Amino acid sequence: MTHEINDNASHSEIQGCEKLSITPGMDETKTTINQAFKKAARWQIIVTVAFCFIYLLFSSVNAAISSSLGGVVALVGGYAGVQMTRRRVDQTAGSVLIVLLKAELTKIVVIAVLLLAIFKLYNGLVPLALIGGLAASVLVSGAGLGAVGNYKK
Repeated sequence: MTHEINDNASHSEIQGCEKLSITPGMDETKTTINQAFKKAARWQIIVTVAFCFIYLLFSSVNAAISSSLGGVVALVGGYAGVQMTRRRVDQTAGSVLIVLLKAELTKIVVIAVLLLAIFKLYNGLVPLALIGGLAASVLVSGAGLGAVGNYKK
């Protein structure tokens, strides 16, 4: 029985089990995440501009500016989160999870700081328009990033 186990162990080296420790497709994953972020950012910009025009037509200039600021806050927060994932880390599940949690925390902190700055510095702020622009931009971003891996050609 020991001979069979040793035989199987030597046979697995022939089949290339050593190569399993190398993570295949990591460059492809980074490219996919980069493409997904670009698509999400493009849709965020489109939705932010659309909300800005809607507020400009039906409300005031201050509401349009507030809405665009909300969209910009979501874009900047998302960009900061993506930048946190670009660091080289060990490819174990635990380290990847830690990097993703740090990226999400960075995104939330950047959004919170920018919103605080807008609330403090912009005198003509329309809070409902700001939150509406932010919410629309974040929802579109989530939909765009949720489509990662859905390749319909």
